[in-house]
Amino acid sequence: GCHVHPCPPTSFTSPVKTNRFLHGPERRQNVKNAIRLVFKLPVLPPADPAKDAPEFGPPPASSLVTPRPTPRPTDPFWLDTPQPTDPPVRPPQPAEEGVLTLPPAAPAWMAPVDPTVPTSSPVEFSDITQYNDGAVYTIDSEGSSFTDESLVITRGTTLVLDADGYVEAPLNTDWPALRFSISSKFVGNGGSVLGSYADTSYVEGDYENGGDAIHLNNGQSGSDTGSTGEFRAGINVMGGNAPGGVGGDALSVNGFGSEASIFGGNFVGGTGLKGDGLSLNVLNGGIAHVRGGTFGGDMVARSGGTILLYGCFKQDGDVYRGIFQDETELVVTARTTSGGDVIPVAIAEVECEDAPSMEPTNYPTVSPRPTVPRPSDSCRHGATVAIHLLVGIHLMLCLLKS
Repeated sequence: GCHVHPCPPTSFTSPVKTNRFLHGPERRQNVKNAIRLVFKLPVLPPADPAKDAPEFGPPPASSLVTPRPTPRPTDPFWLDTPQPTDPPVRPPQPAEEGVLTLPPAAPAWMAPVDPTVPTSSPVEFSDITQYNDGAVYTIDSEGSSFTDESLVITRGTTLVLDADGYVEAPLNTDWPALRFSISSKFVGNGGSVLGSYADTSYVEGDYENGGDAIHLNNGQSGSDTGSTGEFRAGINVMGGNAPGGVGGDALSVNGFGSEASIFGGNFVGGTGLKGDGLSLNVLNGGIAHVRGGTFGGDMVARSGGTILLYGCFKQDGDVYRGIFQDETELVVTARTTSGGDVIPVAIAEVECEDAPSMEPTNYPTVSPRPTVPRPSDSCRHGATVAIHLLVGIHLMLCLLKS
């Protein structure tokens, strides 16, 4: 093509015909119009061609080509492109002040909320869900239960587990199925809680030990922030099994101020190749009041933790045998380490057959029954002698006066 002015007469028309849209303001105008068509914006008016310019001829000094308007395409192939003559789209209008609105077809979960109400509960982190708004949540059916999920209950929130409800922790995790802290509360009326199953042959996680089922923790520096739990007949609490490691614990009560009141239920530690989990683990000042239930696995009280067994129990080393108020029997190994304590507590509703033993604590003993102090035989005999002496002295005084 011709790149030097003036072009030779034999070739000057060729570059104008083939490259007329590649140079100058007309090209820029076409690019802008193409962009405006895409976004449905008005097309800019075409640039005015040079007056009295011939259709083909040498370009003016300011451009290589003669600017010409680009005709609007009329071929049906182009008609699918929105044209600038389409009615303009009404832009979104701001809602009235203080009013939250939604499109008519918005789903229910998009319903507006009051911005002054906390919306931080539940908070989901992959396979951990946290409830921290101080409300009461109930799990009582298949639809409200959790599989492959750990629940964290904190900041004064309460979780109620009824029959037909369950919570199963994810595979190969060290998180318990239920973790309570900071004045939170658990009420177990039924259902089941299962700790994490640990098997390194699965892709998920890399823990070889089974997970615990329930943790009642303190989480703060004062006893008033301890967590509490009530367990009644019908609930099943099971630590996770571990084919290659140690089974998980069923229930852990950790921290001063944290207390568990067990009136019934089944507590089973997970089984493992290297050892089984505990049915009850109480530590760091926590307290467990055991008034009933069945326990598969040892109990341990450590680091200031206390386990209280209410009923009539005999102790033989670390083995406790006895009955609860509901006449169910208990035979369990309860160990103590680092200042922990296991205390049998006698109750009036249970009558012990044997008198309390006066032998050292490493011999079989039973929890003593509360009794009212009574005077001994020697005391009663002394009182009788004193009465007789007083009567004799009174008679002698009467004789002397007469």
